[in-house]
Amino acid sequence: MNAQPTRRRTAWHEAGHAVASWAMGFTVTLVSIRREGESYGRSQHAPAGDCSVLSERKRESIVAMAGWAAELASGEVGDGPTYDSGDLSWVVSTIDQHAPAMLVAELGWAESEAHRIVIENIDRVSRLASQLLIQEELSNAADIKKVIEGH
Repeated sequence: MNAQPTRRRTAWHEAGHAVASWAMGFTVTLVSIRREGESYGRSQHAPAGDCSVLSERKRESIVAMAGWAAELASGEVGDGPTYDSGDLSWVVSTIDQHAPAMLVAELGWAESEAHRIVIENIDRVSRLASQLLIQEELSNAADIKKVIEGH
């Protein structure tokens, strides 16, 4: 049985998704660490990418991997096995399963890009994660953008 992630780790995870979405030019519409069913949190953006288009699939894959990249940056990764397998499963489901070399290459590339974006925006991720620990959920795109941009 997997341990539950800490609230801080969940906040960093969701903030990573949100900041990567913002960095990819998406409008972040929701960031939450409120538990719903099996989900410990969620981040949503618009528009959703059409994953049949390679460039959009790559952007969405980076966003999906950014939760894990932010968890690594939070320093809490050693607190238990809580890597969000849903994010990884989503990325894998969008790549041609009959091309294992492509799968490995694209996963590695998306993870590397997500890590780069999180590190380049670490202050933004930290600021948003801190706000999530106070508010639990932000659902106004303009307010989310203000927190990310530090206004």
